[in-house]
Amino acid sequence: MKLLSTEITPFIRSAFFIEYRERDFFSSPFHIQPSYHSHPELELVYIIEGYGKRIIGNEVESFTSGDMVFIGSNVPHIWLSDQTFYKENSILHSRSIVAYLSPDIFSGSFDNIIELSDIKALVEKTSCGIQIIGKTRDLIGKKLLSCVQKSGFYRFEEMLQILHILSSAEDVIRITDETAGAATQPPSGDRLIEVINYIKNNFSEQITLKKIARMACMTEQSFCRYFRSRTQKSFSAFLLEQRMSHGASLLLETDKPVTEIAFLCGYSSVSRFCQVFKKQYGVSPLQKRAAFRENLSLPVYNN
Repeated sequence: MKLLSTEITPFIRSAFFIEYRERDFFSSPFHIQPSYHSHPELELVYIIEGYGKRIIGNEVESFTSGDMVFIGSNVPHIWLSDQTFYKENSILHSRSIVAYLSPDIFSGSFDNIIELSDIKALVEKTSCGIQIIGKTRDLIGKKLLSCVQKSGFYRFEEMLQILHILSSAEDVIRITDETAGAATQPPSGDRLIEVINYIKNNFSEQITLKKIARMACMTEQSFCRYFRSRTQKSFSAFLLEQRMSHGASLLLETDKPVTEIAFLCGYSSVSRFCQVFKKQYGVSPLQKRAAFRENLSLPVYNN
């Protein structure tokens, strides 16, 4: 089975991501079909409904509703729904909650917080994957359901509580041995990750579909189909979204003039940049900057 070496963070633009999934059958992240893959992000998976086979490292095991595993960085894995799910007119559904955490979260600041040392030890412990069972699984399952319904700080706070519970849990089973994470074959690179990273590193340049398709070694038509199947949006929409997000960050985090920001986002015309920006956010670049700084201002109290 061909191993795809990919990343999750470039797609979600965050070091932490959790979502509830309901599909006809299990598929891989940002793929229509299941793919045997690995990525640097840690992954916590809770199967709410569904059954089949899962491969983690060198281990092939059956899974069913209630299965919960925590997988370390770069461990090859795949979930394969039973063939019954693929039959025409099948009424079966697959439901799960999946959380991704970049390993960058657990370096730097975590090293200096003694209270989080158990969580960091957990991350090292799960380098090859663990299965969570018993009362611990039931407790974490409820917390995951709660987590997907929250947002912002409260969502991440819930995830930290989950990791804290896991760090001292005894209801866990090691899935693979120490060498299982190593691929038995050279992994193939994810062409889409290369494209996304190129876009993020070259905002100020002219980025054309022709150039990107050539980079991915595809025809323009094939690349457009491939890109939409992976991201659920067109290449042009994705590029615009990335540029506008980058522009918004520069507006809020720097004092650069709008003319310079437009250039850094790949626009030679500042009026065109402002037009697209307002369509995206509903306000002009200067209005967005002003509103942000107004919200930051603190009230002044007279003695």
